[in-house]
Amino acid sequence: MGIQHLDVSKGGYSRVTFSKNLAFFTGHAAPQYQTLKEQAEGILKRYDELFKQFGLKKSNILYTTCFMKNADDEDEFADIYFQWIDPQNPPAGVTVTGLPIQHSPVGDNILMELSFIVATNDSLPIKRYDVTRGCRMVEYDGMAYFTGHVYPKADTLGEQVTGVLNRYDELFEKFGLKKENVIAANGFIKNMAHYGEIAEPFNAYFGENPPAGVIVEAPPRQNTPFGPKLEIELALFVATGENPQITRRDVVPGMSRVVEYNGIAWFTGHSARPEFKTLATQSEAVMKRYAELFEQFGYKKENILMEYGYVRDIEQVNDYLGARKVFIDPENPPAGVVVQAKPSGDENQLEVQFIVNLD
Repeated sequence: MGIQHLDVSKGGYSRVTFSKNLAFFTGHAAPQYQTLKEQAEGILKRYDELFKQFGLKKSNILYTTCFMKNADDEDEFADIYFQWIDPQNPPAGVTVTGLPIQHSPVGDNILMELSFIVATNDSLPIKRYDVTRGCRMVEYDGMAYFTGHVYPKADTLGEQVTGVLNRYDELFEKFGLKKENVIAANGFIKNMAHYGEIAEPFNAYFGENPPAGVIVEAPPRQNTPFGPKLEIELALFVATGENPQITRRDVVPGMSRVVEYNGIAWFTGHSARPEFKTLATQSEAVMKRYAELFEQFGYKKENILMEYGYVRDIEQVNDYLGARKVFIDPENPPAGVVVQAKPSGDENQLEVQFIVNLD
């Protein structure tokens, strides 16, 4: 069986897609509740129902992506979340500030959106490393999924990026991984004005084998013991094994346009060229570009598993949703997340990232 799209909203999103021993969930929210605690409880209760419906296990959650209206409120969510997950098998993950869509038929104050990647093949082992309340890294079916890492010992974004990458070097040595096998690098930064500081350490670190990925302004939590100085949280997905078969396409310093591994293509986030000024025209241009790339690389729209849409102003999100509705296969839409998170470039209104099955 290649891909399953389940609980499909025609022309919208699938609630979950199944492929390559993974389940990718659309981000879930609970706007019918008012407080963050109530919304967290509502979301996790809904996931209990969905896991039962789809035959999934909490012990098989590999990765959690949580976008919050304000990541500084994470403790209120975390207390509930860590009671809900399997304490012996906690996922890796990231929690950052990224404003979810605010308008729904049942509420207009959405404080968080929660998405999971879940293992679906019980015959394949799941290994979890440095387990505390969560875990530093989860290894499954040829991929190591790292929790987002920070480096508070430095002040500037560039210095923190260097520090985080040096820490990953230590972890790669510890876990037997290689930096040339990084598939995707997703960085969530505090202030896009400092984006230019990322290129030099990224280029130096990844060399001829840069990952796919995304860098957007979606600030890490600031009210930690480290103080309000965390400039970046960086999460890496890394191929395991001695010689994994990896294909990188359209490689430029610091980033590949797309990385193919283990039957899945991981795209770098795409934005429009500067001549497009509005979210509507930029969204149309990005989808047109993806259509060209899919034809170039032999991908199929019906094989998109997951979509991450980052828009500068969530109040304009319908301009993005309208353009992507024209592009996607209406009968086989991906799972997805759309939040407010500022892309690079003063005029860029969005950045869109796809994960695609190669079959």
